[in-house]
Amino acid sequence: MDISSELLCGYGAVVKEFRRHDEIFREGRVAFYYFQIESGLVKMVNRGEEHDFIQGIFTEGDSFGEPAMIGEFPYPASAITIVDTRLLALPRKHFVELLRDHFDLHLRFSIHMCQRVLIKTEALKIINMGQPEERIMAVIELLKSKLPREKYGCDGHFVVPVTRQEIADMAGLRVETVIRKVSVLEEQGKLRICDRKILLKY
Repeated sequence: MDISSELLCGYGAVVKEFRRHDEIFREGRVAFYYFQIESGLVKMVNRGEEHDFIQGIFTEGDSFGEPAMIGEFPYPASAITIVDTRLLALPRKHFVELLRDHFDLHLRFSIHMCQRVLIKTEALKIINMGQPEERIMAVIELLKSKLPREKYGCDGHFVVPVTRQEIADMAGLRVETVIRKVSVLEEQGKLRICDRKILLKY
C-alpha cells in the first residue's frame, strides 16, 4: 500500500533506518505501527528449528505487517531487512484516524489486503508444487511480477535480488537443492547466471 510520505508524516509518521539483516519486529510481538518502505527490501519470515519459511518479500512503496496492526494481535511472522532499508512508521491510532479521514484510502487499503491474500495463496501453491525446478521458477516469477522493473531489471532481464537460501526459504526446499537445480535450469536455458546473480528474461 503506497501512501504518500507527506500524508503519512502529516499524521505523525517518523523515519526509521535499518541495516541489512536487522529485525524490524519479531514474531509474537504486539503490533503498534503501520510500516511503509521508502527504500530497501524486507522479508516476512517464520523461524524454524531446521528451516525458515519466507511468507513474503516487500520493496519500495510496500507496507507490511498490517493485519496484525489492524487486528491488534501479535505478529504471525518476523520482519527482517534483506538490504539497508528506510521505513516510515506511523502509530496504529494515527493510521486508523487517517483511514477514517480518507475514505478513498480506506477502500484502497481494503483492496490491498485482498490482493495480499491472493499473493499468499500463490506462495502456498508454490510449496505444493511437485518438482523443485517448478518451485524455484515459480518463486522467481512471483518476485519478477512484484518487484519494479526499473530497479531490478538490467538488459532485458530481471535480476533476482535475494539469495539462494532465501529462494529455498520461499519454496520450502533445502539450499543445496536450490543451488543444484539453478544450475540445471541454466543448462535448460530457463534462466541465466551472471556474477552469481540469477537472471530471468522479461
